[in-house]
Amino acid sequence: MKRNLVYLLMLVCSVTLFTGCSDDDDDKVNPFGTYAGTLDVVLTTLGDEPIPFQSSESVQLIKGSSDTNFSFLLKNLILNPGADGAMPIGHINIDNIDLVLVKDGEYTFTKKISNLTIAAGDKAGIDKDGWMGPTLGVLYPAGIPVELEGTIKGNKVTVNLKIVLEDMMDIAVKFAGTK
Repeated sequence: MKRNLVYLLMLVCSVTLFTGCSDDDDDKVNPFGTYAGTLDVVLTTLGDEPIPFQSSESVQLIKGSSDTNFSFLLKNLILNPGADGAMPIGHINIDNIDLVLVKDGEYTFTKKISNLTIAAGDKAGIDKDGWMGPTLGVLYPAGIPVELEGTIKGNKVTVNLKIVLEDMMDIAVKFAGTK
């Protein structure tokens, strides 16, 4: 009888060694949040050579109405920051972007709009009237055409943003950052 109890106790102890946890619990990636990184911008004005510059920035991917919808926010975009010829543009905010799952932890997104309105920024030291965004709204009352595309892999994001101001300038923005 004692031997049977010992076998039963060994069986109970050995069963507890084979329990496990689901892999899905810890590996779920939340693509939304603030990403800090590098902003590479190439400004091309009508008839001039392209002007590249780089700055440290952050972008926000803000969850929308579902787990596959978000808004993109780049606050206080300034062309050629820190230079005498700096041009404060403003806040780039693009809503209702669809997130496409490629595989676990990897997403893509694209959005093309023809009527973006750029709001004045709020960076300290720049007067509200010094931001070009509202002025561009006067020059382009129907809005500004913008193309956005990007990928999210784990906690890293890359974003390409193209703003075309007909008869004025093209702004190509590439952002790479980590959450």
